[in-house]
Amino acid sequence: MVSFLGWLNVVLLSLIVLPYILNLLNRKVIKTKNENFKKLIKFLKKLHKPLGVILAVIALVHGYLGLRAIRLHTGTLLYVCMFSTVALGGAFFKFKKKQLFVWHKRMALLTVLLLLLHIFYPNALWYLFN
Repeated sequence: MVSFLGWLNVVLLSLIVLPYILNLLNRKVIKTKNENFKKLIKFLKKLHKPLGVILAVIALVHGYLGLRAIRLHTGTLLYVCMFSTVALGGAFFKFKKKQLFVWHKRMALLTVLLLLLHIFYPNALWYLFN
């Protein structure tokens, strides 16, 4: 169950960042004006916030089932970073300050990098501090 929830989190996070990646690819590489492509991005943007809430809940359940406690782990670090990303996105949504959105994107990148660390080296913090 823990593994299933973990991979479900990977899929959810991928869907959450997909609109940004598709927009970036379209601006830099693809450069299409295809209406179906734009509709896909628009649809994914509508899913961004609800999937973020679902991810936050499932990630917490995944972490609790995996560790049975809250302790220093790459997953804990990942969750804190993800929560910071959500908080910055929510603050941007409320206050419409560009700097909040810039930091939201930076934290999203850090979240993805920490996800990779968590997948490939889940006990990295234990080795670092012991």
